[in-house]
Amino acid sequence: MKKIKRIKDIQEEKLRLRVKELELEKEISKNWKELKDDLRPGTLLRNKLTSYTNKDVKDGSLLSGAISFGTGYLTRKLSERTEAKVQEGVEALIKKVKGLFSKKK
Repeated sequence: MKKIKRIKDIQEEKLRLRVKELELEKEISKNWKELKDDLRPGTLLRNKLTSYTNKDVKDGSLLSGAISFGTGYLTRKLSERTEAKVQEGVEALIKKVKGLFSKKK
C-alpha cells in the first residue's frame, strides 16, 4: 500500500476498495448459484448417470425430467420419514423432561 499524503488519496483508496469489494461479492454470488445448481438432486443424479453411461444427458430431455421427478419424490419421502423420527425423538425427550420435573416436586 502506498503512503497517503492527502484526503484525496484516502478517498481514492476507499473507492478502489469499494470497487474490489463489489467485484468479490459478485464472484461469491456467482459461485453460490453454481454450487446450489450442482447440488440439486436432479443434477447430482444426472452427473452420476452421465459418468456411468458416458453419454451426456441434456437438461430438457425426457430422461432428465424423469430423473428430476424421481429424485424429488425420493427426497420428499426421505424427509418425511426423517421428520417423523425427529418428532418421535422430541416427544420422547419431552416425556423424560416432564418426568424429571414431576419427580423433583
